[in-house]
Amino acid sequence: MISVENVPWCEKYRAGCFADVKGQELAIDKVKTFLKSFPKKKAVVLHGTPGTGKTSLAYAIAFEMDAEILELNASDLRNKAKISEIIGPASQQRSLFKKNKIILIDEVDGVSATKDRGGLGELLGLIEKSAFPIVVTANDIWQRKFNLLRRKTELVQLKEVDYRIVLDVLKGVCEKENCVVSSEVLTSIAIKARGDIRAALNDLQLLSKMESPELVKEVGERNREQSIFTALQFVFKNARIDSEMIRVYDEVNMPIDDIFLWIEENIPLEYKGAELAKAYDALSLADVFRGRIRRQRHWRFMVYEYFLLGAGIAASKKYNRTGWTGYKKPSRILKIWLQNQRAAKKKTICQKYAKHCHISTKTAMKDFMLLKQILVGSEIRTELKLSNDEIAYLDKPLTA
Repeated sequence: MISVENVPWCEKYRAGCFADVKGQELAIDKVKTFLKSFPKKKAVVLHGTPGTGKTSLAYAIAFEMDAEILELNASDLRNKAKISEIIGPASQQRSLFKKNKIILIDEVDGVSATKDRGGLGELLGLIEKSAFPIVVTANDIWQRKFNLLRRKTELVQLKEVDYRIVLDVLKGVCEKENCVVSSEVLTSIAIKARGDIRAALNDLQLLSKMESPELVKEVGERNREQSIFTALQFVFKNARIDSEMIRVYDEVNMPIDDIFLWIEENIPLEYKGAELAKAYDALSLADVFRGRIRRQRHWRFMVYEYFLLGAGIAASKKYNRTGWTGYKKPSRILKIWLQNQRAAKKKTICQKYAKHCHISTKTAMKDFMLLKQILVGSEIRTELKLSNDEIAYLDKPLTA
């Protein structure tokens, strides 16, 4: 049994109600709206960087609703059978001890789309059937495997907490623990935690009994992943060029090619006129270096690509911007996928025709316009055993 003295402070002082969740007022308002509109949507996804209070907010929801909370971590969510066995009955049965019930699925990022085959699909099915609100937490909800989950749930983002709010939390904990830590050390912990309250409390607990002026040096600055939305906002809203702007994409967990597509999609939302032309000039130069990297395998050119996608785009404007902009997911990815799907149908049709007529698939692909006219009759389509999708593809107008 763990003694009270050894309980991590991040657990000991976990938020118990909405009022205890600091720096997330907008997220709390959205959660309240979700609860009022339930069961219009049966699940809410709390997403954001680690330490911003996603799990704490879930427990605060349970407190405010007087609800029993059934928590499942990613380690429990392995496959279809496991999810059905654990969550299935719980999503239908009322609580024996509380007025309500909520189901918490913590760290859904840990569910693999390949190893845990069927897991996400079963989860989506249970969301449809559940009689109680389901709360899902995720660090990065924008992964491709969560496409359907995003559509079926209410998304609530938790932002990084301002260091001044973190500092107030640390001071409150010091008072409750009756420990004396200098203001300099507390401020250093708050700033270097970079919005991660859990990390700040862990640092404070470790250093609280080691007070000295040199202690500040022992507090390491955390490398925090940030979302693509945060990075785009920083680039598009700021005109200054500094070291932070040059390294803006270092903490985005996304391939540089995907970042390129996000920037390309959202430039027109922020720039107009001459600024728009300059931004696209910077983007085109980045594309030039990207091409050289691929052809020559000269990875040093990535420095220039990153610089142009960050500082180059930011320098296209003369002054800082304010306000909120809703950035869009790249549509070119969807267009490429649709084109690949169309090409796949075309190829399978040509393969069947080539086998039937004893010619190469390459020849059939080359003469596809003629082949399309040959395959107008239903008899030959039946003989080739074309699927409904392939027939629909053949019947589409040439301009489609």
